[in-house]
Amino acid sequence: MDRVFIHGLAVDARIGVFEWEKQLQQPLIFDLEMAWDIRQAAASDDLRYALNYQAVTEFVEQFVGQQQFELLESLLERLAAALQAEFGIVWLSIRVEKPAVVPQARAVGLRIERGTLE
Repeated sequence: MDRVFIHGLAVDARIGVFEWEKQLQQPLIFDLEMAWDIRQAAASDDLRYALNYQAVTEFVEQFVGQQQFELLESLLERLAAALQAEFGIVWLSIRVEKPAVVPQARAVGLRIERGTLE
């Protein structure tokens, strides 16, 4: 299966379990990989048959920006389900970094995979 990817997508979010975290926007950095059969888009050169990464990017920005989560786990689980429902994605991998949260590390984060590759 072919994969469409978006790497290094920076989105500001309200996320965290501590009160100070809930009061400010924090940057999250997303890497997404999504299974998509590109053959029809390639043969026709028609965007209607492609997974439009601009539309996916805007969806992620809106989804993350309009909600508040305490845990990255909750955010990624709900985002994965929403992306699959909105775009018909059968498999995806989402990796997110939360920079500068742990002083000893450049970033902390999480990676999940949902769905099955055909």
